[in-house]
Amino acid sequence: MVCYILRKLTKIDIICNMGIKITNANKTGKVKASDLANYLLSHGIASIKTSEIANLLEIPVNQVPQRMQALKKKGMIVSPAKGLWMPVPPEYMAWGAPPAIEVIDSLMKHLGAGYYVGWLSAAAYLGASHHAPQVFQVAASRAIRDRVIGRSDFRFFHRSNIAYINTVLVESRSGSIPISSREATLLDIADDVSIAGGLDNVANLVIELCEAKLPSILLITDLIQYYPASALRRLGWLLENFTDTKSVDLLKKEASNRESKSFC
Repeated sequence: MVCYILRKLTKIDIICNMGIKITNANKTGKVKASDLANYLLSHGIASIKTSEIANLLEIPVNQVPQRMQALKKKGMIVSPAKGLWMPVPPEYMAWGAPPAIEVIDSLMKHLGAGYYVGWLSAAAYLGASHHAPQVFQVAASRAIRDRVIGRSDFRFFHRSNIAYINTVLVESRSGSIPISSREATLLDIADDVSIAGGLDNVANLVIELCEAKLPSILLITDLIQYYPASALRRLGWLLENFTDTKSVDLLKKEASNRESKSFC
């Protein structure tokens, strides 16, 4: 005779199957809605979906927004997008949300979009922080509406070539955040002057980025195929006249070749 032992699935099993790690110490007792933010923070959970909250609290999904209202009013939890919730660490409760760098990865994964932090926001992380950006600028693989989350003003710009742009990773509580590399940032701000605050600001940013660390011309040339001739010409002129960067002839030559081809 063969005996089969059946184990009853608990809410902890369900949540664990959804990717949220729960320790053995929390397998007893029901999580209360009022304790949810502290519970998530204590377990290192940066974000959670509405369906996961419903399973954790053992309530219907349509009741989750109502149960979260009290925590939202206290600044203990925030919803960056429909169906996504993030606990707010105590040091940021006055802000109403974690800082942008800690929100962006969870938000973009929830929206199913590729991205990198770019332009003024990337420049600030790369050492050009003299003029702190008033908005958090993000390149996205598809159109995403701008939004304000807590004190952070998110601006999204659709870019079709995101997968080919070099990035560096910055660690945050929610994960590793891709930020455009020094070379890609220089090309982005030279290409999108209006996004970067005007030509004078672009010149200042180029100077500051190169003072922090000289860019690699070889890495820039690997990226030039994704940028127009005007960006190459502008960046080459700025590098040559305002920085110690050497050998910018290749940028000027590529820009000249593209312009001559446009008249053929």
